Amino acid sequence: MYRNRGLLFPAVLIAIGIIVLLANTGVLSAQALERLGDLWPLLLVILGLQLILNHTLPRQQATLVGLVATGIIVVGAVAYAVLAPATSFGTQRIDSKEQLGGLTAASLDLNYGAASIDVNGGGIGNSLYQAHIDYPGGENPPTISLDRETGALQIRESASFSPFHLFGAQRRHVQLTLTDLVPWSIQIGGGAANLRLDLRHAQLSKLDISGGANQLDAQFPTPKGTVSISVSGGANNITIVAPAHSQWRVAVSGGVSAVTINGSSSGNLGGDFQQQSPGYGSATDRFDIEISGGASHLDFRTS
Repeated sequence: MYRNRGLLFPAVLIAIGIIVLLANTGVLSAQALERLGDLWPLLLVILGLQLILNHTLPRQQATLVGLVATGIIVVGAVAYAVLAPATSFGTQRIDSKEQLGGLTAASLDLNYGAASIDVNGGGIGNSLYQAHIDYPGGENPPTISLDRETGALQIRESASFSPFHLFGAQRRHVQLTLTDLVPWSIQIGGGAANLRLDLRHAQLSKLDISGGANQLDAQFPTPKGTVSISVSGGANNITIVAPAHSQWRVAVSGGVSAVTINGSSSGNLGGDFQQQSPGYGSATDRFDIEISGGASHLDFRTS
């Protein structure tokens, strides 16, 4: 009765082996193989389907139905990869910049998920910003727009984005430089694989990061007024560096595993965390940092 138990996993391994063999022998082109790579979430579909079958059908029947469904899905995926119309794969790039003009302040709304994002501040002549964005071939490029009246810069995911392209996250990279001549209010959403912010030479009035990030490394300039820093959606590792002698408050809700403040570590905290510098309450220029959704490790320091 249980002879067929556990056949699904070996069947999937056999299917993967056949696909690799077809690729090595030239039957599947590099483009077709990349299409298959972008369809990797189908493995989760197969696993989920088998779990449902195991709870709704007798074991032997569930295994047989799962094997048939797996075969159909694999054949369909291979057929799609081989027969789909030719599409541009690999990595493509879009470059963009705009002149500063008469703007006295600007805002950034960046929503480009599953990407490595680098945002820097500095002198770039008369430009408001300079952007270089790598994106997977087969997707439409992200949209970039600037409202000249308000200084609102938007960088958005293209409408063609599909969850199946999450496998191509390594082909998504945003490199953005913001002028240091005007203050910036920055909002970053969509969830980033890795987010690096070097804003030491920028004017920062506000920063809001939503959707979480795997790795967040941020360096901030000297604050002017109360600079609000918000990180929501959780993060794995967060490193924040503020200028020496800055006044600050750091609050974490949703749980945190370990916190290091200026070299002093606290581990296994579990719950919420809050700490502030001695002069924060009376300071005019200061950082107000709030992290919600939890974090694995937070390293904050002033140097």
